[in-house]
Amino acid sequence: MKIIHKRFLLLLIVLIIPLALAAQRPSRKVRKAVAKTEKVEKKQDNAYEKARKKELKHRFKIQTKEVQERMNQSEREAKKNNKRKKEPFLKRLFRKRRR
Repeated sequence: MKIIHKRFLLLLIVLIIPLALAAQRPSRKVRKAVAKTEKVEKKQDNAYEKARKKELKHRFKIQTKEVQERMNQSEREAKKNNKRKKEPFLKRLFRKRRR
């Protein structure tokens, strides 16, 4: 008798678990709406980035030749200086020292 109860209980648990997991999944309409909003946001981001690059290019083009050269030089210097950043404080604090 006890074996039958255990098997019945086990069977009941096995049948209920998939139902509980399926109940947590959003409906198809909700998934479609979320996908659609993500797609729209991605398009907007791409359009913004494209317009931003176009505007930067225009700002560069309207300058005189000398100013363009100075802009390029300052951009190169900025990239070079940004590469030389220090390690974070805690990394420097706990790094092994040579003796």
